[in-house]
Amino acid sequence: MVFFAMQDGKARHSGDGIGQRVSVRMLIITLIAGLLGVVAMEVGIDFRTHMRQYHQAQAMRRDERIIGHLMLGAQHLAFERGRTSVVLRAVGPVEAANRKFLDERRTLVDAEFRAAIHMLDDANVPLARKLSRQTQSLAELRRRADALMALPQDQRDKLFADYWFDAVSAMLGSIPESVYMLGAAQTMPPLARVSLQAFDLRNALGVESSRIASALAVGRVPDQVQMHDLARLRGQGDAALANLRREVILLDAAALNEALARVDSELLRGFRPVQDAVLHAFANGRLPQETVPHYTSASVPALDAVAAIMSVAAQEGVFRAEMGEKQARMEMTAYAALLLVSLVLALAAMAVVGRVMGSAQALRLHLGDLAAGKLDPPPATPLTGRELVDLSRTAHALRLSLLERFRLESELAEVSRQNRLILEHAADGIVALDEQGRTIFANPAVQRLSGWTLADLEGRPHHDLVHHSHADGSPYAVIDCPVHQTLHDGISRRVDEDVFWCKDGTCLPVELSVSPWMDGDRRGVVVAFRDITQRKMVQERNRQLLDELQRSNTELESFAYAISHDLQAPLRTIGGYVTLAHRAVQGKVDDNVDEFMQFAEQGAKRMAAMVAALLDYARFGIHGDPPRPVAVGEVIGNVLVDLAALIADTGGTVVVDDDLPRVMADPAQLASVLQNLIGNGLKYGGTADHPAQVRVAGDLRGEWAVITVSDNGPGIAADQRETLFGLFTRGGTHECIDGLGMGLAICKRIVTRLGGTIHIEDAPGGGACFVITLPVA
Repeated sequence: MVFFAMQDGKARHSGDGIGQRVSVRMLIITLIAGLLGVVAMEVGIDFRTHMRQYHQAQAMRRDERIIGHLMLGAQHLAFERGRTSVVLRAVGPVEAANRKFLDERRTLVDAEFRAAIHMLDDANVPLARKLSRQTQSLAELRRRADALMALPQDQRDKLFADYWFDAVSAMLGSIPESVYMLGAAQTMPPLARVSLQAFDLRNALGVESSRIASALAVGRVPDQVQMHDLARLRGQGDAALANLRREVILLDAAALNEALARVDSELLRGFRPVQDAVLHAFANGRLPQETVPHYTSASVPALDAVAAIMSVAAQEGVFRAEMGEKQARMEMTAYAALLLVSLVLALAAMAVVGRVMGSAQALRLHLGDLAAGKLDPPPATPLTGRELVDLSRTAHALRLSLLERFRLESELAEVSRQNRLILEHAADGIVALDEQGRTIFANPAVQRLSGWTLADLEGRPHHDLVHHSHADGSPYAVIDCPVHQTLHDGISRRVDEDVFWCKDGTCLPVELSVSPWMDGDRRGVVVAFRDITQRKMVQERNRQLLDELQRSNTELESFAYAISHDLQAPLRTIGGYVTLAHRAVQGKVDDNVDEFMQFAEQGAKRMAAMVAALLDYARFGIHGDPPRPVAVGEVIGNVLVDLAALIADTGGTVVVDDDLPRVMADPAQLASVLQNLIGNGLKYGGTADHPAQVRVAGDLRGEWAVITVSDNGPGIAADQRETLFGLFTRGGTHECIDGLGMGLAICKRIVTRLGGTIHIEDAPGGGACFVITLPVA
């Protein structure tokens, strides 16, 4: 723009304006440039932050994929572990189907672990070395297993199957540690926690299922230690399922909910009933009716359902990680563009400010010219408001951002309020401990139950204050404390009965559960407990009632014995006089009177027999020698001598197996049981054309001896088998054969007194089979 000076004064005025224009213009440009520089610097800082978040998202996606490979490899390894264990214990040679199954699983395991190792970077060298060592150890175990499977069963190392199972279980047990090593530098992804909980459930369920299948395969009832271990595995599985359900609910993912529903269907409604039936049979000391194929057909869908939720969690985790990476990349790109725009805007702003200030200065000079009398029109230099429009848009975007922030803060406050309400109004005491076992939180229920306030507990060792002694006052070692055990190994625990010590020095009976928690590099446990004083009072009352009932039953048995004994003499007198009276009037009265006398005589005899049977029933309940080692074969030899006349009358045969077991019993009472059962088989088991055939056999099942007495008769209907052991109960259509229906009741009373059981089954080929279980001598 050109300005004309008409006079020297005007020229000097113009020169003064140029100096003022330069100073103001430079000042404003400097201020705006500085402001835009600050904005650009903040944008640059945010850009670096989002770049770091992008790299973290990339690392999380990689970690999710590695975790997916580890979980899938562990899943296939669990299948390999179970099938190899069963094959090593099987009697026959390795079937082609089993060989193919093992080869396929091994290939899948190796592929998944190699993929996981390949994806590990320099920051995970210890984990890569650990996985490589485990892969080498697994290859050596497989080589030994293949060598043994190629041998006949009697030439195999009997201990290797257990060694194989324990070694592979240890490898599987280290998978969660590997996952934690992978995520040690960052927060554990939520989907990884789901995978770990599903893995824990799959591992516990797989070990339990494999051990039960092995017991079924070898036909041996687990001992007490093995049953206790199975119960422990059931508890671990239930805890893992509960934790898995909680994690899935928190994530609220449709695919996970659907997979969890399948787990509920296959595991709780499909597999658990079969497993409970098998365990119930084991608990009763017998092999179940379920075969290995039947058990496997129920267990495999349940295991597959748990494996499926692991796969869904892995896929969902990778998907979310990829979405997070994509979002971080978009944000980083956006901030890069924003930084570039900021620089461009800074340059443009300086140009615009220069133009605006030039226009304003030209207007000021024009006003000065007007004041000097110059009336020329002003220069055509329009002013622009684009910068103000951009500033308004920026302010609008900032307002939207602040509104979103306030909304998130409000939601967070609501969640915090709900959590606080839950903790404050929970009936159970809840205590949070850090990794050193020191209290960091206690809800109000803790003070109500124990008297300890948060101020009393905070920062102090929980064990030293409330869990230092047993109920009897003996010291409670830290190493035995379930709270510190969970702090050490990170495994959730539940204790049905324990004691906490209150502030006033009294002990509080409690039921407690311990669950681990992790928050980045911080960890600890949460202890939830409830007062079981009322429950223990009810249990004690029930015990007293049971003792009272047992005492009452004993007195009733003694009374029945005394009454039955005292009735025998009067009944014998009545029967004797009725018989004498019948003889005295015989031939002197009509036929009706003679028949009535016969009925009276028979009734007296039958009443005497019933009283004698009741006396035997009561006597066997309160009298008898203590159980001692008895050879069943010798007892049956004596019984057959006593039954010689019955055998001759019926024309039946009695076959006794060799090598019958020795049991703990009263010889006389055991002889009564066997004589009754064999006698029933001879009387009811045959016909005139087909004499009875009775067989006595024996077998050992763990700590129990099983004695069977079977016949070839018509058998006993299933709906009558339980009622036949009642007093004066007879089954079938045997009214033509004398009997009171007391024999089986006496048999059951004797067997129960000896600590055994008796029940009825179908005999092979037809007939009835009485099964007696007694402790082995």
